[in-house]
Amino acid sequence: MSIAVVTLYAVRNREGKWFRSKGYGGYGDTWVADVAKAKLYTKIGQARGRVSFFASKWPEHGVPDIVEFMATETQVLPEAGRVAEVSIRKAEQEARRAVRQKQAEIDRATRDKADAEARLARLRGKQ
Repeated sequence: MSIAVVTLYAVRNREGKWFRSKGYGGYGDTWVADVAKAKLYTKIGQARGRVSFFASKWPEHGVPDIVEFMATETQVLPEAGRVAEVSIRKAEQEARRAVRQKQAEIDRATRDKADAEARLARLRGKQ
């Protein structure tokens, strides 16, 4: 049995806050106190790029650190039951939608029939 090691990297500034990626047009703080909100990188080069960027743009704040997280423990989560439950729920929703659609078609046909009978009565009355 081999042990899988997953290594992740995060960028931390001198104040102990973590870099959070905001994306294009993003909002909020770039540096957050909660590590759970930190941007995690799978390759050290990506994290080094962030460090170089902040060190060159804002040298007065110092050079950020790279923190390495190593995960060795794994746990398999059974998903078969959840997937089956979701598919059953979707099938039920689809069946309810089909019933509503057929009922709407019946209502529309009933209205059309009533309109046609009224029109026929009007036309026969004029003859």
